[in-house]
Amino acid sequence: MDFTPNNEVTETGQDIAAGSSISKASSDDADSEDTGSDSESEQKTKRVFRKETSKLPPHLKGLMGEANLRYARGDRETAKKMCFEVIRQAPDAYEPYLTLSQMYETTNLKKCKGYLMLACHLASTNISIWCRLAEVHQQEGSIMEAVRCYSKAIKYEPKNIWLHKKRIELLEQEGDMKIILTCKQTLAKKLPRSQHETIVSLVMEVAKEHFKTKNYVRGIEVLKIPLKRTPNNVTKDVINMLLELLLLSERYSECLDIFTQYCGFSFDITLTEENSIVVNSYLKPRNLEIDLKMKFIVCLVKLRCEDLLPDLINSILSEEDVEAFADLYMDVVEALMQTGYYPDALRLLVLMVKNCSLAGIWLKYAECLTACQMPDQAIEAYFTVMALAPSHVEVLYPLAMLLLVQDKKKEALEVLSQDLTSNKLDVAVLIEQTKLLRQINDWDSYWKSVELLLSRHCAVLKNPEELKVVLMHGTVREKLTRLKKLRNFRGDYSEVEMNYVNIREPSVEEEYAIYKEALQLAKDRKEFGVFQKLAFMGLCSKRFNKYFDEVLLFAHCSCIYNKDTFHGYGITRELIIKHPHNNVCWNWFTLVIQSPDDLRHSRFLERYQSKIPAEYRGIVLANTDFSSGNYASCLNYYMNEYKQSNSAFSAFMLGLVMLQLYGQRTLDKNKKKVMAETITYLFLNYAKARGPSVEQEAFYNLGRMYQQLGVMYLAEHYYKKALKAESEVVDKRREVLCLKREAAFNLHLIYKNSGNSVAARNVLMKNIVV
Repeated sequence: MDFTPNNEVTETGQDIAAGSSISKASSDDADSEDTGSDSESEQKTKRVFRKETSKLPPHLKGLMGEANLRYARGDRETAKKMCFEVIRQAPDAYEPYLTLSQMYETTNLKKCKGYLMLACHLASTNISIWCRLAEVHQQEGSIMEAVRCYSKAIKYEPKNIWLHKKRIELLEQEGDMKIILTCKQTLAKKLPRSQHETIVSLVMEVAKEHFKTKNYVRGIEVLKIPLKRTPNNVTKDVINMLLELLLLSERYSECLDIFTQYCGFSFDITLTEENSIVVNSYLKPRNLEIDLKMKFIVCLVKLRCEDLLPDLINSILSEEDVEAFADLYMDVVEALMQTGYYPDALRLLVLMVKNCSLAGIWLKYAECLTACQMPDQAIEAYFTVMALAPSHVEVLYPLAMLLLVQDKKKEALEVLSQDLTSNKLDVAVLIEQTKLLRQINDWDSYWKSVELLLSRHCAVLKNPEELKVVLMHGTVREKLTRLKKLRNFRGDYSEVEMNYVNIREPSVEEEYAIYKEALQLAKDRKEFGVFQKLAFMGLCSKRFNKYFDEVLLFAHCSCIYNKDTFHGYGITRELIIKHPHNNVCWNWFTLVIQSPDDLRHSRFLERYQSKIPAEYRGIVLANTDFSSGNYASCLNYYMNEYKQSNSAFSAFMLGLVMLQLYGQRTLDKNKKKVMAETITYLFLNYAKARGPSVEQEAFYNLGRMYQQLGVMYLAEHYYKKALKAESEVVDKRREVLCLKREAAFNLHLIYKNSGNSVAARNVLMKNIVV
């Protein structure tokens, strides 16, 4: 006997549990009209699958039937042995695996699933097995695996509507909207044409979701399904939404096609050499619905058919109920304003503000008046918007700018001012206020507004001692607690955190963008104190936690710009410990340790010496010795480097170290003479190795060397050569890296010390302009 799984339902099986009407797609052609009696339609609601013919030879069919019989009688072991024997003789047959899966479905679901998978792959076109495997996955809670099984089944029976709906049902449990929309679109393509209402309902549902996510192209693609499959049953809603999406996608030629095919229009059209469409004339049907009429006007506006617009606008001004169709009027107004037809838009808006006094309409009216160069009326309109919708914060900035144009600075600031005594802070208004203050270059007020904005989640730092507190390790709460203790110790019992009730908070990303903009402005304006204060405030922010590493870099840069090596050293040390192989970190470290008053770096390098990467260890320690005055150790390192590499850098540094030793008083005259010759040799060797491309740098350093040795005529000679040489830096940094001003200043010192004040003055006047 043939084996049939218990879960496989034949034509007498049960309907789907949800009770929905489901069609048997295998008996329907999705691309042809459906015909048949009511009984046939009723059969299409059943779960029916195509039967798979057995590939077993006759003698194995009998053995397989005997195995099913033994299993039905409870002799499971014998049934298993018979199944294994069938597998041995016919390994590509799916029947024994199907029977084995049924044996384990109540005792071992894992084995049941394994045998079902084997059966599926051996009989991939057997839809019932795929469905049974999907049910097993569903029992285990693997919804997406069950969905994949139904997708496999749909691959072999793409017109089986039951499979499509079952897959959608599972996806709705999982909540993956993107896949659900794709599956519903596929179902709309496979449903029989007789179910045109269901097709329209599905495509409208999918198109609305695409409209919400602004995926207009996919929405148009979905809405064209009923136009192709059931063109005689397309509803007005489908046409309206399709036109809306086409207009948003700027596909105006397709809009004209829809108006022609489904709305009864006819057009006389000319195509220009630039492939733009010109509508010369048109005929429209009588009693055209207002929504289609408005979309038609929007389409002509976008096509810039100026000759046809006056009559259309006059018709809607005189015929239609403005209050009832205000949203449609607004679509036409926005289209007119986007294309620059402000006078026509103003005619419509005048009528609209008279008939329906809504804040959105008054806002468009004010924007249109501004574009029409009518500032007084625009200001009145903006004040009306504020009265109708006090929460409409977008009004404040353009209103303030209009007042500013009329030289009403005080009124503009009053529009954006807030009464903080109520303990409420409208953050959106405050952001608009910062924009205005920046626009009018009121920088003191701008920095205060930025501080107020940040004070909602940052502590406003009052003195340099508080910078160290926010640099310490710990959570934001711990930093604020330490800050409060420090202020109490100083006799300041004010609150560390502001306790405003914040209204209309921006997103973290939006506020962080404003914060970075303020830091950039402070740096560009060279207000490095403000830059450092704002950067360190960000280190104790509750909102900027995920940007902490970036804010720490801002704080480090602010220390360098503000020449605050005390706090900058702490940040640099942490960066080096975290990134020991980063060249930029070591360059920052070199910048920070320039201060002769702070020798913390020496102790740090002694402790950290073994952890410094080998490629940095020698030069870092040598430079540290040089900065701390330990010239002997530094001299040994650069002597070895010069012997090994004979590079320009090692020659320059060795000469520089010896030049420092030359200035010591403990040396006698003979040693000084020998050392001066050595220094001269090293510097000349350095200049030769640097090459002609950077001769200005070489001449300048030779001049400095001879000036320090006291050979003034050679120093004068090389400084003059440096003044004549052109810097070879060809990018934006040419002016920054040019050494002419430095050479001129040193040359003027030589002339001044020699008593030649006229020559010194001439050098300054010619080369240094202040």
